[in-house]
Amino acid sequence: MAPAIGAAPGAWEVAVVPSTAVPNTAVETAVRALVAELEAEGDALADEVVERIRAAVPDFRRLPRGTLRRAVQDTMRRELAALHGVRAPTPDELEGSARIARERAEQGLSVESVLHAHRVAVGVVWARFGELARERGAGVATVLAFSETLWRWADAVMDVVAASHREVELQLAREEQQRRDAFVLALLTGSTALGELRGEGATFGVDPEREYLPFRARAHAGDETKALSHRTAVALAGDQGLVTGLDGDVIGITTRRPLPIAGLTVGLGRPSTLETLPASFSEASRALQTAVAFSHEGVHSLADLSILPAVLVDGALGDAFVARYLEPLAAMGRHGVEVEATLRVWLETGMRIDDTARALHVHPNTLRHRLRRFEESTDANLRNSRDVMELWWALERRRLVGAPRPEAG
Repeated sequence: MAPAIGAAPGAWEVAVVPSTAVPNTAVETAVRALVAELEAEGDALADEVVERIRAAVPDFRRLPRGTLRRAVQDTMRRELAALHGVRAPTPDELEGSARIARERAEQGLSVESVLHAHRVAVGVVWARFGELARERGAGVATVLAFSETLWRWADAVMDVVAASHREVELQLAREEQQRRDAFVLALLTGSTALGELRGEGATFGVDPEREYLPFRARAHAGDETKALSHRTAVALAGDQGLVTGLDGDVIGITTRRPLPIAGLTVGLGRPSTLETLPASFSEASRALQTAVAFSHEGVHSLADLSILPAVLVDGALGDAFVARYLEPLAAMGRHGVEVEATLRVWLETGMRIDDTARALHVHPNTLRHRLRRFEESTDANLRNSRDVMELWWALERRRLVGAPRPEAG
């Protein structure tokens, strides 16, 4: 429902209810006569609209008056043309409003401010029409026809303005995200000159003198969407970090060690300034690769993973240890499988006989017997730290590649 024409106390007023009836020729003629008077006052109306908008919508004070006035004049010209024809706006007229809305979005004005400005402009036209209608003694049918046309125009323009403005906002947001993503990728891979990164970093809140922790995160198999979710990425980076995607992983920088997230494995580099971030990010990638290979969940640096990265990379050495310490167990058949499982638990419990026996639910003497059988079969010495380290390497290598285990016989 359109508002009533405002008037001083005692003056003529009418409540306007939009009608679906087609105005007759006499009514159209009366509307056109009043609109012609509005057109003749176009400059004065434009000035009033400009001042009303600037007073009511602070965002528009950022625009030069001339810029705003030209847009108001263009809009009023199309608006009055539709009112003069007592018709809905044409696609070309709506495109004119869409064009201005896109300009306002590019200038950084909010959609709420732009829509408010349109309401102010329509209110000025409506108020002036009411004054002319009273002065000319216009009939109710004329006022109804004008009102319905004006608010049909306003509704259509508001819709296209909102849609066009939001379209630009989304495009600007996409472009900003693309620039941010490119910056983070260049920062971590070293593909852009350091001086350029320093200058661009200020745009994204990166302090060139501060140390950051680079990271690379990946979801576990069967949960591929977690690592790519916005919420997860923000949680990893924190308020002062930046993230982007790379080959299905989330990569970025943060100012504090990320907290573990269920279903996610994170590789972490050393604290680094911009100059050394690429090298540190390489460490983060290697840490992630190692942790994923050994099914370790959580947040891991290379130091956290001990010599597992070497186990992963040096396959030839690992295979040699498997041949030296595990393949001889195949000749023991089922007992060989049992011995290998025992060795794993023994190492995991810190090589403590009683703790290992309890974990395996066997007598300590049974455990000692199995360890002696291993030493006899492989000529290893479990009191020799080098042999123990090589055995651990062999077991981890087998876990990694899934080599055939001794068959039960």
